[in-house]
Parts: sequence; structure tokens; C-alpha cells
Amino acid sequence: MTKAEALERFKERVVALIAAIPEGRVTTYGLIARQLHTGPRQVARVLVMLTPAESAALPWFRVVAANGVISSTKAGTVGRRQRKRLRDEGVAVTSHFKVEDFATLVWTPIS
Repeated sequence: MTKAEALERFKERVVALIAAIPEGRVTTYGLIARQLHTGPRQVARVLVMLTPAESAALPWFRVVAANGVISSTKAGTVGRRQRKRLRDEGVAVTSHFKVEDFATLVWTPIS
């Protein structure tokens, strides 16, 4: 398998897990990474590299940092859009971008 093929296969696995996150729930980069035996930054890298079409079709906004906070690197326009999309699903998010009731709403992927 070439490196490009391996990266595409990894992306497919990440996308499949994100697509499985139930509406109104959230998960973390780390929980996805643990399921895939990789690191959270590799999961984040896949999300950053999504095409606009992939981004529109995938509930990427349900993925947050380990402490239930929308990544500080997304505190601008993307973070506000993520917060709005979560709120639209009934997930309460504070003005400081933290998911309220995070421990209750967190979803753990299972293969």
C-alpha cells in the first residue's frame, strides 16, 4: 500500500467515525484517535483537510477538545459556526466555547 493510499484509508476511517456521532452528542479528537490507534492531532489534521463538500456533509462540529471546549484555534469564525451548529442540535455551549454537560453528552466510538 502506498503512503497516499494509507492516508486515504485513514481519512475514510476518521470520516466514518465522525459520521456516526449521534445528533445532539459530541466526542473528542482523543476518543476518535484512541479508537484508530493514533494521536488526536492526526484526527484534527483530517478535519482541517476536508473539502468544502466533505465538510458540508459531515458533522465535524460534534468533535471538540478533551475538556469539552471548542478548539482555541477555532475561536474565530469557524468556532462561532461550530458553536451555532451544536446549539442548533440542542447542545448548550457557553460563551467561552465550552460544551455544558460535557460528561453527559460525550459519545465514545466503538468499532
